[in-house]
Amino acid sequence: MPKRSQPEPKESTPAHHNGPAATLRQGNLKCVIWRNQGERGAWYNAELVRTFKDESGYHDTNKIPADDLLRVAFLAQQAFGKVQELRAVDREASNSDGSDEPAPY
Repeated sequence: MPKRSQPEPKESTPAHHNGPAATLRQGNLKCVIWRNQGERGAWYNAELVRTFKDESGYHDTNKIPADDLLRVAFLAQQAFGKVQELRAVDREASNSDGSDEPAPY
């Protein structure tokens, strides 16, 4: 039997500032990355959800079936990489304002 390749997660980044910093998808799983700003700088949170459909429409839940845990791990690894990219952008932006200090995390 041929080996199935792991699909790449879909990624989207909205253009407005009030929404998520990024959304990564892997089938019916998604990881929404939120950027927060405080006195000490920016920090990120991730929200992992599974989308399902029932008779009343589409819904998100944080309950993940055990059979999906490997896909969750794959998605979490991708989200970790995305957060590192977002932090690098934050550092570049803070350094371009004339400051030589890195952004605090």
